[in-house]
Amino acid sequence: MKKRLLLFSLVLVACIALGSTSITAEAKSSPKVIEVGKDTKTISEAIEAAASGDTIIVPANVYKEQISINPDKSGITIKGDNGTVLDGSDIRPGRNTGSMVYINASNVTIENLEITGLYISKPSDKVAPIGIEVGEASCNVTISRCKIHDMGCKYKVDSEDYNAHGILVSSNPDDNKHPISNVEIYNCELYNLALGQSETIAINGFVKGFEISGNYIHDCDNIGIDAIGYEHSTKNKNDTAKRGSIHDNTIVNISSDPNSNVTYDSKCAGGIYVDGGQDIDIYDNFVMNCDIGIEVSCEHKGKNTRDINVTNNTLVNNDGYAGISIGGADRRNGTAVDCRFSRNTVLNSENSCVVVQNASDSTNIVENNLFIAANNAKIYSETLGRRSHGNTVKDNLANKNIQTGSNNQVINIDSVVVDDKNQVVTVETDAFITNNSSDSTILPGGVEE
Repeated sequence: MKKRLLLFSLVLVACIALGSTSITAEAKSSPKVIEVGKDTKTISEAIEAAASGDTIIVPANVYKEQISINPDKSGITIKGDNGTVLDGSDIRPGRNTGSMVYINASNVTIENLEITGLYISKPSDKVAPIGIEVGEASCNVTISRCKIHDMGCKYKVDSEDYNAHGILVSSNPDDNKHPISNVEIYNCELYNLALGQSETIAINGFVKGFEISGNYIHDCDNIGIDAIGYEHSTKNKNDTAKRGSIHDNTIVNISSDPNSNVTYDSKCAGGIYVDGGQDIDIYDNFVMNCDIGIEVSCEHKGKNTRDINVTNNTLVNNDGYAGISIGGADRRNGTAVDCRFSRNTVLNSENSCVVVQNASDSTNIVENNLFIAANNAKIYSETLGRRSHGNTVKDNLANKNIQTGSNNQVINIDSVVVDDKNQVVTVETDAFITNNSSDSTILPGGVEE
């Protein structure tokens, strides 16, 4: 009897011990909320205290700090309240400390942070201020509802060695075995950025799987959104941003005007630019008053931009150069192949609705678009002779002769009214228009069947 009691006691103790261990393990793994100002003094301290699954709440305040999320902090979320500001005005960016937010981790969410004030005041080929940077082999990263503005370069001398980014997602395949993957950037606002030779949002190099949507990008002195290939290495086939979508963005007032950006000698900044990227869908965007509406090109000789679908975009008065630009700028650049442009409405008051540069492949198809050239603007231009010939241009509607391709039709347009607030273009025409314009085009006179 005593032996049975002893055995029962041992079993009971063992169960209690196991139960205690289980409860402790569960407690350790349960996600928790860490509030800056209450649980920690700084955001960096909150990140240090966080574990996978935890959420860091950052109350409205001005925080003069840079933050880093490294692999051991994968799985965390940082949420700002309205009025949460990361202010870099007292921070001097360095070669490895140029980012206000640096992410080298997986399953990370950054939400509702305002970032401003980080500048360089002299040229540098090593230092670039960055609002949010995603690096190394990060995956499943979400950046949403962030506001990045008034930062970048303070131009003091004429030099090409000025660079800055609002958001940079970049990986060099020579240094990393695995790509950055599954990155979402949505519902952010980026504006008043002095970018030098760089871009507002850049997806650069060894990146597979990205979505950029619902962002409002305006009043910056270089490219709005850029998907880049072969900038790290022209010899590594993995050095290209691919398998992405860029949609439902509003991009306004983007220009590399030399009067404001000393690193350029012409207006050539695209609202959306694919430079060596592959397998990317660009649709449902509204791009207005940029140097170029959408550019599909490659800057590296012997390389190309491939498999890009540009569909259902509304491009208005991108008069610095073109509404749509295809191919590298000159013979020393790369080309575009297997790129398709359809159901876009393109209105230009100067220069050309479409410019074809170093691109001459029948797999580049421009079809079923509505082109409107006001004043002395042209519908279609080729800049490099035979290097611009051979693309497929067909079944487009325009108010002037396209002078190339097949089955393109000239239609009469009585008036065009642009409502930039509601992002619609109203076109008065007596033509019957079928699948030749973006969904943001209103045709009160013509009928879209």
